[in-house]
Amino acid sequence: MKYWIPIISTFVLLAGCDGDSGKSEADGTFTTAQLDPPIKARENPEKDKSIKTLALSLPEDHVVEDRNAYSAAANASLPREAVDETPAVKNHQAMIDGKLIRYTASAGHLISYAPNKTVAQASLFYMAYTRQDLPKENRPVTFFWNGGPGNSYVWLQLGSWAPKQLKIFARDFSKSEKDGFSWIDNAETLLDKTDLVFVDPPGTGFSQAIAPYRNSDFWSVEADALLNHDFIVRFGDRFGRQRSPKFLFGDTFDGIRLPIVANLLVAGKSSTSGADKNGKKPVALSGLVLSSPMLDLRTNCGQSSDASCAGYLPSYAMVADFHGKTTSRGAASAQEYIDKLRIFVAETYDPARKIWYSPELTRAKAVLAEAVSQYGHMTSLWSNAASARQWALNVETRPNAIDEATKLARVLLADDAERVRFVLGFLADPLDALKQFVADAKQQVETALTPAWRDFAQTQAGTALFKDMTSITGLDADWLRELDISPIQFRDRLFPRDNLDLLDARLTGSSPWIPAAELDSSPQFADAIRTVLPDMFNYRHTSPYRLGHNIMRPSWRFEREQQSFETGLPDLARTLDSDPSVRVLALHGYYDLLTPFHQTELDLARAGLSDRVPVEVYEGGHLFFHDDKGRAQASKRLDAFYDGPNPTRSPVVLN
Repeated sequence: MKYWIPIISTFVLLAGCDGDSGKSEADGTFTTAQLDPPIKARENPEKDKSIKTLALSLPEDHVVEDRNAYSAAANASLPREAVDETPAVKNHQAMIDGKLIRYTASAGHLISYAPNKTVAQASLFYMAYTRQDLPKENRPVTFFWNGGPGNSYVWLQLGSWAPKQLKIFARDFSKSEKDGFSWIDNAETLLDKTDLVFVDPPGTGFSQAIAPYRNSDFWSVEADALLNHDFIVRFGDRFGRQRSPKFLFGDTFDGIRLPIVANLLVAGKSSTSGADKNGKKPVALSGLVLSSPMLDLRTNCGQSSDASCAGYLPSYAMVADFHGKTTSRGAASAQEYIDKLRIFVAETYDPARKIWYSPELTRAKAVLAEAVSQYGHMTSLWSNAASARQWALNVETRPNAIDEATKLARVLLADDAERVRFVLGFLADPLDALKQFVADAKQQVETALTPAWRDFAQTQAGTALFKDMTSITGLDADWLRELDISPIQFRDRLFPRDNLDLLDARLTGSSPWIPAAELDSSPQFADAIRTVLPDMFNYRHTSPYRLGHNIMRPSWRFEREQQSFETGLPDLARTLDSDPSVRVLALHGYYDLLTPFHQTELDLARAGLSDRVPVEVYEGGHLFFHDDKGRAQASKRLDAFYDGPNPTRSPVVLN
């Protein structure tokens, strides 16, 4: 039987605390003069009692009325004359570390051009926060993207490092969710360290291709990177930020995107940036922050059925411990426990997996997992075998049965003749056909177990391994046959009747908190997105803001001109080789089952970059900054990162 090899794709990105919302009771808009509570008065709020309002030359407030109708369709585009690059502007003030600072919130479009510098390709929408009390030349600017591929930046914009955030993204897990869609001051905003620019790819937000180009022309690794590279250069040129230190910040897919953009910047490719008004050369790049990154799709067992799940084990252990499914952690701190887990992976699990592994076994195992999943889904439609047969034979429901049988055959089988046989059997007796397929898949797994692995399982080391795996994961699994547990399998077995959120595995279906993946269907969330632009930025619009995460991903092209693999690690290595002054930091949450922290550590080690890219792990899930504790912990680390050590040499400047 020729089984199909299904890929377990969990690459789905998106991607609230008590206090004043920062909104007017009368009109529900932002109040820019609200200074209580102070932002970032973390360590020593008394260190500077002298609050002075600087006499600044502030840009004038400016309202933009955008009447363009934007589309997320693959073939959509705008005429060049419809794009106005004049930004909406609104001035604000806030207390940061005991000081009154003024900043400007601006929103608008910038055109990114083709490498020939003359052909407009796309109009990219951005939201920016810029301080007005520091010289621009020395003031860092950070560009944010929000993974996917195909996500708008809304999750970062509304819940991470901007001066304001939705309360639902400032979570205290010791409290119930309450009044989650009000606006509050963000105590951990990065605005005291860097200006902030959030960027949307074409097909999301209000970003769109410019004719004759179409949105889908930029739904690929290569085109996306070139487009974003040109945006950064154009932003520097237009707003006089050529000499500013430049940082790139993104999550998940940005573990692939940002190293490629970084390499383009350092290499100076397609640059249109000239000297600043004083004749000084522009600074190419200062650093990258990779938030919960996916660095290599080939090595992640959530993406490839043939990849080792070793990188997931420490996260499984942290999740099992959080839910009280294991006592393996004991009195150890989180850092002590994950250190112990790293050792277990390297010294015990990896050597055993080398004995266990064969391509035939991983394929058979993947097919079995898919067969069991499909069996569970389909049997939920029928009460018994008779109702299943009636559903398949009834003239009204038979078209549905044919459709389901055809889909299952495509997912489970690679051989056309076997697909036909399966469809015929399914239409005669759906339940029996599924049962038989699961039984056959189990037999294929049994056949694929090697003699060496069966022998190892009988040794003291084998027995100890199985016991340790149960202790660490909280699962009483059949480790002889299922040593590598995928995140989907772990989720379904730890809580078989209470769905575990892969983005933050502290959350289950019965948790009081709304999982991030479900927020986009909330009417309150849509209302919050609609109000932030006019209230915070003076940007008024008639077209709906498009989150985008289900639009472009099925059409995304990972192929690249000079390399076919789905990773940004070679680009990251080239960037750091070309410019050792570039700093890189990777940040993760303990309970992330989408892009686990130890997988990042293993990928960096494999690329020889462990010494160049520290990995920090915090309380929280994939979007760890949605947790009060995790955001506060990461904020301190980011403060130190932006202050940074003196570089080993001057940053690369563009010729």
